[in-house]
Amino acid sequence: MNSHEDRAADRTAHYLKRAVETLDGQFGEGYAAANPVLVASFLQSASIESAVLSADAALESTLRTVLPHADKSIERVCASLEYLKPRLFG
Repeated sequence: MNSHEDRAADRTAHYLKRAVETLDGQFGEGYAAANPVLVASFLQSASIESAVLSADAALESTLRTVLPHADKSIERVCASLEYLKPRLFG
């Protein structure tokens, strides 16, 4: 299994390849090489998008784990309140 750093380097290489292919495909062969700042911007955008998607996936996974337990806790609190209702409100 690849290390985290290896996977990050592989993703970056993939983004770089896609940036060059996309820019050259849109503006003509060699455009990416002649415009490294644009390539860097493309890579930065891809990195930001990847980070957002990773955070979103982590949050979704956490919520899938936590929400069922939260629902049970809420049910218990409601049941306790129903039990105590006559004592509290007569």
